[in-house]
Amino acid sequence: MAVRDKLGTRPMYYSQLQTGILFSTELKEILPYIGHPTIRPHELAQPIRHNYPIEPQHTWINQIMRLCDGEYAIVDDEGLHTHTYFRRDYTPTFSGSKEQAIQQTLGLLRESVRKCIENSPGPIAVPLSGGLDSTSIALFAKEMQQEVHVFSAGYRGNKDKNRIDERDVAKRFANDYGLIYHDVELDVEDFQKYLDELIPYLDEPSFDVNCMVQYALFKKVADMGFKTILHGAGGDDCFYASKESQRLVKILQLRNQFIHLYPAKKHKKEYLSFVWRHWKHLLWPTDAAIVSEKNPTPWTYEPYNKFAKTATLINGNDEIKFRDLYVEYHYPQHENVITHYGDLFSNYVALMCAYLENKLCAANGLEIRFPFLDPELVTFLDTLPLSMKFDPQQPKLFQREIMAGLLPDYILDAKKRGFEPPFEFIWKMCGEYKYKRIKADYVFFNSMMADRIIDNLL
Repeated sequence: MAVRDKLGTRPMYYSQLQTGILFSTELKEILPYIGHPTIRPHELAQPIRHNYPIEPQHTWINQIMRLCDGEYAIVDDEGLHTHTYFRRDYTPTFSGSKEQAIQQTLGLLRESVRKCIENSPGPIAVPLSGGLDSTSIALFAKEMQQEVHVFSAGYRGNKDKNRIDERDVAKRFANDYGLIYHDVELDVEDFQKYLDELIPYLDEPSFDVNCMVQYALFKKVADMGFKTILHGAGGDDCFYASKESQRLVKILQLRNQFIHLYPAKKHKKEYLSFVWRHWKHLLWPTDAAIVSEKNPTPWTYEPYNKFAKTATLINGNDEIKFRDLYVEYHYPQHENVITHYGDLFSNYVALMCAYLENKLCAANGLEIRFPFLDPELVTFLDTLPLSMKFDPQQPKLFQREIMAGLLPDYILDAKKRGFEPPFEFIWKMCGEYKYKRIKADYVFFNSMMADRIIDNLL
């Protein structure tokens, strides 16, 4: 019997071999037992386009599958059978007040941090960005133990005022709340070495241009003797942070309303009123599978198209032409805010964020824990009415309400910022890279990483 956790924060792979069925938490551990592994073209191309796998069961290797989140497998004389033991229920069953919801969420988050700290192997470190998620974790950790070490990173010699550097806010918060602050300077000149060290640990096409930055930070944390990282992954998706997702969901909801007005002759008045109020949105495609071919990751749309125009890969006796592969993200016909964020959990959070953070830490001998990805916390948030936990105009409003009075205003009111990737280094690295397994005229970060993973594993 093999089990994957409820929210999919740890992968579970399996392969049905002639001699039996093999399970592992690492895809690369199964590969040596497969005689002639072959590539699933769509499951390779889609994460190159979107940064992470969007197919929950099939991996990029034909002979290897994943258990889905909340699923277990049993093997008997008749073979392998998969069963679902946990499925998120978004029914708004909570009947208490807003204040009761805040207090209960606060209690669950505190308890999740306590469980993450409990029985940790050695000293704990919290990467501190100065955002809501990392400061909340550090604050609750401080409530539970005397010494809490926090780390914030910046680039060595950074004089560019336009480049995001989170250290000033992080250091201010650490000083105000009695945290032990560590300033980590990263040297971009080391990133090529770090990437070379990291590649053997990666076995899935999940790509983040900041992976060298995170690897470098975790390496320095490990060198200082820390063993466990408390990480804020999942906070944005628990508390509805993505403006891009909110805009997309609005378009999807309008599309569904528009579809229900057909035939227009029967709903003439409502149809004309809808067109008058929402004519701008009607310029978008109304096909449920498209919405916009640039979504949900518009920043990789142009680079992928340049790559796919000439990209090919030999796969057994076949030649994969990337321009012929379907890479658009499929949106369910009745997508809404709740189901959209649920999909993000199963794909983006589980198959990129948690996957990559686990690999980056494991490569440095660290254990990582995610307080926001606690099943009890997530399950309770699922029971809250949407109007209580979601405001389309103010991302993460409910989280701010939870932390009001606990975190300072300069944290609560700050605009969301992301750590600046080392773009100059990445462009230079891609410009110098020569494909080993893929043939293409254009190189961008995701295609380079895919080529290196393929070459390393196959």
